[in-house]
Amino acid sequence: MKRLLWHQASGAAGDALVALALAGSLFFSVPETTARGRVLLYLGLTMAPFAVVSPVLARILDRFKGSLRWAMVLTSVGRASLAWLLATRLDTLLLFPLAFGILVFSRAALVVRGALLPHVVPEGGALVDANSSLSRISAIAGMVAGVPGLLLIKWPGVRFELLFAAALYYCGTIPSLRLPASKGRRASKQRMRARRAASSPTVRQAIISTAGMRFLVGFLVFHLAFALRREDLGSIGLALLVGSSAFGGLAGAILAPRLRKLLSESGIIALSLVAAGVAGLVVGRWFTIFTAAVLVFVFGVASGVAKVAFDSIIQTELPEGARGWAFARSESVLQLAWVGGAIAPLLVPIPAGPGVFATGVTAQLLALLYVAGRRRAAAGAALP
Repeated sequence: MKRLLWHQASGAAGDALVALALAGSLFFSVPETTARGRVLLYLGLTMAPFAVVSPVLARILDRFKGSLRWAMVLTSVGRASLAWLLATRLDTLLLFPLAFGILVFSRAALVVRGALLPHVVPEGGALVDANSSLSRISAIAGMVAGVPGLLLIKWPGVRFELLFAAALYYCGTIPSLRLPASKGRRASKQRMRARRAASSPTVRQAIISTAGMRFLVGFLVFHLAFALRREDLGSIGLALLVGSSAFGGLAGAILAPRLRKLLSESGIIALSLVAAGVAGLVVGRWFTIFTAAVLVFVFGVASGVAKVAFDSIIQTELPEGARGWAFARSESVLQLAWVGGAIAPLLVPIPAGPGVFATGVTAQLLALLYVAGRRRAAAGAALP
């Protein structure tokens, strides 16, 4: 588990540095019209990796028992090598293909991590606690790396910041090589039985509700980003919102194990939607840059605890032979939802307050639908 945490920390720190480098190149350094076009292209690139990763990676992970360790090694080496290349090609047409490649390996790391985690949890340990630890280390690593990252962007420049990211990615290969690995293949019948288990109502409803939360997060990110541009608060507002989001994600990871003592994983997802909905309604009514920061913090907490609970549902409900496939499919759905939410404010300019209020209404509706679905499923299971 410690080795997986070190791998996660290096990858999260590198991802944060790459995101900082791309934000300046794609968004804040160009006029709004150009930024919208670039962001649309970037969103396409964030979705495309799953079209590559999901079908290939799911088959490999579920078929070969020892593939998890080597997949983790590959995600570190791949991101490091591409970040190194990107450092010298920011002003060329290779920027987008290289960024695409880094995203492919980052998304692959998410899928592999989810499938590997049950193998490394200490005996007697809870999956919610383990997922929470991974989320905490990701948030902390991203925030810690962000400080030198911003300093390196100021001087000596973005290229050196990306080289720093590459070095951090390479550090992740060391703990990856020491992760446990089994040998052999799983029979096709075993894989098919495991995948049929992935269609259970509990898993299906968890995917839909968590995807709804991800849709709202994607909408808020770009809705608020363009609102900041219109108010000439680009760099200051971005720093405030990014900081609020990071601390919200960290708070969510810390809060998730404590909530698990009071609620089931399904209850945690429902509560996160309700909390996000209330925040959206209040901030939408009294919108300022500071209430927007509070909103982003609350959504960071809600999204963080919901994702921890969702991962635990898949790891608990599904047998080993279906986890790679289930995580590949669910991460694709979640990313598609995030991209769908992000596209809306790009296509139609929406006033800041009403847009935020709409997210609050949507979150409350999602909570009601999720609770109603869980009750129907429980009533159906109780029937003879």
